[in-house]
Amino acid sequence: MTKRLSASIFARTSCSCIGLAALAAGAGLGASTAQAQEQSASATDTDQLGGPNGETRPASSDPQTIVVTGSRLSQAGFDAPTPVTVLGAEQIDRQGASNVAQVLNDIPAFRPQSTPSTTAIFLNNIGASTADLRGLGANRTLVLIDNRRVVPATVAGSSFAPAGAVDLNLVPTSLIKRVEVVTGGASAAYGSDAVAGVVNLILDTDLEGIRASAQYGVADAGDDDEYVLSLAGGSQFAGGAGRIVAGVEYVNDKGTGDCYSRSWCAKSYNTVSNPARVGGQAGTIIMPNTRVALASVNGLIIGSPLRGTEFNPDGTTFQHDYGTYYNAGLFQSGGGDPRNAFYEGFAISSPSERINSFAHVEYDLSSAVTLFAEGSYGRATAHTIGAQRRDLANRTITRDNAFLPASVAAQMDALGIAAFPMGRIWNDIGPTLGSVKRETYRFVGGVEAQLGSGWSLDGYYQFGQTDYHQSSANNTINSHMNYALDAVIDPATGNAVCRAVLQGVAAAQGCQPLNPFGEGSPSAEAIDYVTGTSVQDTTLRQHVASLTLHGTPFTLPAGPVALATGVEFRRDSASGTADAISRALDFYTGPGSAIDGSMNVWEGFVELGAPIAPGLDLNGAVRLTDYSTSGSVTTWKLGGTWEATDWLRLRVTRSRDIRAPNVFELFGPPQSSFQSILDPRTEAQVLSSVLIGGNPDLLPEKANTWTAGIVFQPNVGTGNLKLSVDYFDIKLNGAVSTLGAQVIVDRCEAGAADLCTLVDRDAGGTITQVRNYNLNLNTLITRGFDVEAYYSVPLSAFSDGMGGNVSLRLLSTIVDDLITEDSSGTSVDRAGMNGSPVSQPSGVPRYIINGYLSYSNDPFAAQIQVRHISGGRYNTSLIGPDEDGYDPALPNSISDNSVGAWTYLNLNASYDVWRDGERNLQLFGVINNLFDKDPPVDLPSSFGPTNNVLYDVVGRTYKVGVRFKY
Repeated sequence: MTKRLSASIFARTSCSCIGLAALAAGAGLGASTAQAQEQSASATDTDQLGGPNGETRPASSDPQTIVVTGSRLSQAGFDAPTPVTVLGAEQIDRQGASNVAQVLNDIPAFRPQSTPSTTAIFLNNIGASTADLRGLGANRTLVLIDNRRVVPATVAGSSFAPAGAVDLNLVPTSLIKRVEVVTGGASAAYGSDAVAGVVNLILDTDLEGIRASAQYGVADAGDDDEYVLSLAGGSQFAGGAGRIVAGVEYVNDKGTGDCYSRSWCAKSYNTVSNPARVGGQAGTIIMPNTRVALASVNGLIIGSPLRGTEFNPDGTTFQHDYGTYYNAGLFQSGGGDPRNAFYEGFAISSPSERINSFAHVEYDLSSAVTLFAEGSYGRATAHTIGAQRRDLANRTITRDNAFLPASVAAQMDALGIAAFPMGRIWNDIGPTLGSVKRETYRFVGGVEAQLGSGWSLDGYYQFGQTDYHQSSANNTINSHMNYALDAVIDPATGNAVCRAVLQGVAAAQGCQPLNPFGEGSPSAEAIDYVTGTSVQDTTLRQHVASLTLHGTPFTLPAGPVALATGVEFRRDSASGTADAISRALDFYTGPGSAIDGSMNVWEGFVELGAPIAPGLDLNGAVRLTDYSTSGSVTTWKLGGTWEATDWLRLRVTRSRDIRAPNVFELFGPPQSSFQSILDPRTEAQVLSSVLIGGNPDLLPEKANTWTAGIVFQPNVGTGNLKLSVDYFDIKLNGAVSTLGAQVIVDRCEAGAADLCTLVDRDAGGTITQVRNYNLNLNTLITRGFDVEAYYSVPLSAFSDGMGGNVSLRLLSTIVDDLITEDSSGTSVDRAGMNGSPVSQPSGVPRYIINGYLSYSNDPFAAQIQVRHISGGRYNTSLIGPDEDGYDPALPNSISDNSVGAWTYLNLNASYDVWRDGERNLQLFGVINNLFDKDPPVDLPSSFGPTNNVLYDVVGRTYKVGVRFKY
């Protein structure tokens, strides 16, 4: 049976120079401690030595040797200069994770931009979890399964999950052996999309026997129930010439209640505009108990001499309580409706149900040739409560409206008013009811062959398909709302009728007049007329063919030179259908038209690894890529490692990396949503339609990447100490992204004329629409450090009577810059930005520290996990009282722009009820957010009063379960 090199490093994940904490290898983390695991191309299973908890280690006199890999080379003993982080199956089990993304997001280099806590408010891609390295976006992190690409599973929309990304939920965790994370540019080795790095899921295709598990989880608040079942098995056949492994996993996450199910969220913090600087305060004030000031559930007159008049269902009126309101913007503090309409209804953590299955079979035709095939199927479904319709200051009610209360009509006549503007929150129509179904199929077939004299060949063909269905019931239809609200008295019958029907407008046939005055006033017939179901079906397909040659062309005095060269072909396509109303962009929120586009990619690459002198290796790679949509581009990498002593290793890499726009970024049709925007012209908050969509004129992104690091492993006597520090510098030119509606409006007002073409205003100057299309932005830059410290020691070193092992591991990433610079040269640095302001992506803290303290003494193991998030700013585009240069008169002044440091504590433990060699029955438990710490509540975002990307919004949760191996 042929084997591929799969080497990993003592996890150099991220760490911070500011603290210490760690994971244990001897304490049961096994491969997840990211200890070196090097397997030569000719190694057999018997070459592996079992660690104290079943982890595999290289058969070597020094099993703790640090190995740095991350290339296509398969020559044993060669160390690539690119840092690689390894996450093992044991840590996934320890945390009771139902998908690998939950554990990956604990690595500080990842920004958890797409999780159940960030997808609940959005319909599209609900239930998807993606990998976002360095905060550069999940579309710049390449996800592989056993070094092979995976068909994308996400579609375009307003969610934080970018289109064309791999959904990690659809990978069965029961069969994951380990995850290798290459941080830094890797396009020359792995191809397009690997700008931020690579996540390579290594599956356990050598599994022998059966493993099964069952677990249940629940939040302390009484919701977020989760059920997880998994079964996997493997066996040999044909006298050992063949091997088969298969697994299936079922996860049912019930999700949580809405914002008002948590006391911290019910405080309803948000921004209140203060353009006149009343009381000498800032232009934007973060305040509690915010409510909508431009509409109400009963209907609110927001202009004319009747401003502030609100309607009861019986036709009477009362004066709206404005609480604290400075006569501008979207929100007031206090008064108004019982709840903030922007926070109610949708779950703070989305529900989803999924099933994943995988099978792999291989057969040795001879001692040198192995055929293999594998297939997988995953299905994820999710249902969510979306937003109710909110008409904010954009409805005009005329004097002849059929439902106008007589008392108001009399006032209008007395004041000579022909019409007034009205805002309405349509709770009585109800929220949209979203449904998503995502099915992914994948087939791979290939061959691995040993050619002799140190040469090998492997090739494969892969086909993947994702069928994505999205529907949104009870979705209001804009044109129908316009017709139904303009109701008058039919002179022939004396009954209410839609004006357009009287006028013979063909498009208004079937219109039912809608009464907007007072909550509960719309008739069932009117609600049926103004609502519908938006539907979009999308099919994503991917074909990949690859052939790679590995070998040793010649030998230098310091050792053999390793070579890898090959060719690859890939075709990505997306097509689908949508209902007629969605295609016309006539739903309140909708997926728009269906996509239809494809692209072909041809690639050829060569990589060399050369030992220049004892302990000194150089590595170089070049890849030529030709895109059917944008032509040819070349990527390259040059790096080296120097083992200065047996305890000190230096490494450096310089690379040119690229990412071509995917089919959604190129061909995605316009889609609509509504976002809150602070208009710099009026310094007032408005709710505007925002269109997102593709751009066929996009060009490939080009990145220049530097990484440099030091790895220490000194001899400290008792115990084992390791430390790695790596610097990264990624400068991405022509980054494909959206500026965000807020940034477009701000830059337009500041004089960027090209961006003003993307902003529409009505005759009164109010923003009505922003087109937030994909653009090749000027520059995206990130710089910082990753650090890891690790120490483990057997307790017997302190006393002969003490058993077990204790280990400490610290991971941290320090971010100096995360800069987006647009075409005008204006830049925004989101490093140190802990907020995710409305219509903007989340920033990243200055540093995050993840610490693990682990203890293991068979049959018991336990671990304490500490996650520390540094303090920072809510929005780096604003300025608060504690910052230099603050003046409340500044247009970007805010009452509070700071957030303190935040720390969470998690606990897990396991106990082997029965063990016989590798067979065992284990009970386990997990408590996340042990002290039930609330998130900061004054960081308003699209999700609510906090940043769901960085902070736990569910609260303390419990998981218990049982595992079985035989």
